Amino acid sequence: MNLKRLELVHFRNYHKSSYRFEPACIHCFYGNNAQGKTNLIEAIYFLSHLRSFRTSHIDSLTMHQKEWMSLSALIESHGHDEQLKIVVSQKKKHLFVYQDPVRRYSDFIGKLNAILFCPDDMLLFQQSPRSRRRFIDMELMKLSHTYTATLSHFQSLLKQRNRLLKQDDLDDLLLHTLTEQMIQDEMVIISQRAKFVKEWMDQSRLLYPFFSEQKEKIDATYQTFVEWDHLQENLKMAYEKSFEKDKQYRQTTYGIHKDDIVFLLNGRPIHEVGSQGQKRSFLLAMKLGLAQIIYEKTKQYPILLLDDVFSELDPRRQKQLIQHLPRSMQVFITSTEPIDKQWFQDRSVRFYHIEDGSLREV
Repeated sequence: MNLKRLELVHFRNYHKSSYRFEPACIHCFYGNNAQGKTNLIEAIYFLSHLRSFRTSHIDSLTMHQKEWMSLSALIESHGHDEQLKIVVSQKKKHLFVYQDPVRRYSDFIGKLNAILFCPDDMLLFQQSPRSRRRFIDMELMKLSHTYTATLSHFQSLLKQRNRLLKQDDLDDLLLHTLTEQMIQDEMVIISQRAKFVKEWMDQSRLLYPFFSEQKEKIDATYQTFVEWDHLQENLKMAYEKSFEKDKQYRQTTYGIHKDDIVFLLNGRPIHEVGSQGQKRSFLLAMKLGLAQIIYEKTKQYPILLLDDVFSELDPRRQKQLIQHLPRSMQVFITSTEPIDKQWFQDRSVRFYHIEDGSLREV
C-alpha cells in the first residue's frame, strides 16, 4: 500500500497544501519543533483510523478561526488507485470514497492501512485495559469486516442490556435474549482476538533480538473472563452467575468489554520489570511484527509512520530499525535533525525540510 498524494486544507498549521510521495520509498521529514512534522503524520493516521493519536478533541484539528478542515488522499492498493476524503465540520466527520459519501465508519477504516510508532506508545504497557483493547480492536477492524460487524453488533447489544438493567421493572426474558445474542458475538470476538495476539507475538519474537542486546523472552497473553475450553458453555455459566450482581449494580459486570492484553518480559508484566530501553525494543518488534501480519493477510505492507522515534533510540538501534524495514514498504519518518543518509544504503529515500507548515525536498 502506498500514499501517492496528500492534500490538507485548514488542518492544523496547513492552510492549503498538496504533496506527492513516491511509492515504496522512505520519506524523511526534519525540522525544528512546532513546524508541522507531526501534523503530517497525524493527517495520514487520521485517514487510516478516523481519529488522532494526539487528541480526542476533533475540533482542535481545524486551523484557528476556520469552520472546517479536510484531508484527501490518493492511495495505491493492490495495483489500483483509490481516492479518499474526510471533511470535519462542527465536530462531525463526513467521509468520501471516489467523492461518494460513506455512511459507515467501518466501510472507510483501513482503506489506508497505516501503523504508527511514536514516543507516547510507551504508555501502552501501563495504560488502562481499555486502551489495549482499543488498539487490538482497531487493527482487527482494518483486517476483518466480520470482526468489525460483530464488534459493532456486540456493542449495540451491550448498550441495550445496560439500559434494560437500569429499569425498575426489569424484563427477565428480554435480558436473557440479549445475553444469548451477546454470547454468540463474544465467541467470535474472543477467538479472533486470541488468534491475532498469538500471531502477533510469534512475529514480534522473531524481530525482538535485532533491537535488544539481551537474551530475553517476550510474549503477550490475552485475558478474558472465562476459560477457553467449552467456550459457549462457560460464557453462559458466567452470565448466569453474574445475573443477580448485574441487577444489583445495574450494569453488565462481565464480558469482553473488560478483557485485557498483558505484555510479558521473561514471563513477568513488562510494565513492572522492563526498563525504558526494553520497552522501546519490545514496541519496535511489535510494530514491525504487526506490519508482517498485515502483509501475510493482505499481501501488501501497510504504511509505516515513525514520529520522532530516533530521538528515543541510540545510533545502533536507529540503524537496525532502518535496515529491517521491508523494501516494498512506504515509510514516513519525522526527526528534529537530518538522518544519516548512509544508513539507507541502496533504499529509495527522500529528505524534506519542514518549516512553518511548508515542505521542501532537499
